[in-house]
Amino acid sequence: MEFSEACSDVWYILESLKPSELCKIPKKLLETIHILKIDDYTSKIDLNYPLENQELSEATIGLLSFIYNNYLGTIEEKEEYERTYKECLKSINNTEEYKIQFKKIDEQIEQESNKKDLIQYKGKDNIFFRIINKIKKILRLV
Repeated sequence: MEFSEACSDVWYILESLKPSELCKIPKKLLETIHILKIDDYTSKIDLNYPLENQELSEATIGLLSFIYNNYLGTIEEKEEYERTYKECLKSINNTEEYKIQFKKIDEQIEQESNKKDLIQYKGKDNIFFRIINKIKKILRLV
């Protein structure tokens, strides 16, 4: 449902484009958006205001970004998008590395904690066995 609403919003925006801009977008993509849109949907987009000042769904933003970056943007804008995209991927990869490092540290802490529990448990067993051994000695004497 959300994607169909996004297609409806995008279709509403595409209808406002000049024919020279609209012809840059592949017909197959336009047909797909047209098929997926909701016919009786009323868009909340106001074309009198910049899109960045309006509340758009993530799906709408994603679809508009895809169309703009692949078909409507200038070469400079596409290059800037590529740089930003690569930086974003790099930061995501760094985040993944940090997650892996934190996971390893958490595992080490857990292992050390388990060792301490085992050591404490052994200590309790030793005390327990000492008490039992003392009781056995006392019973043997009697």
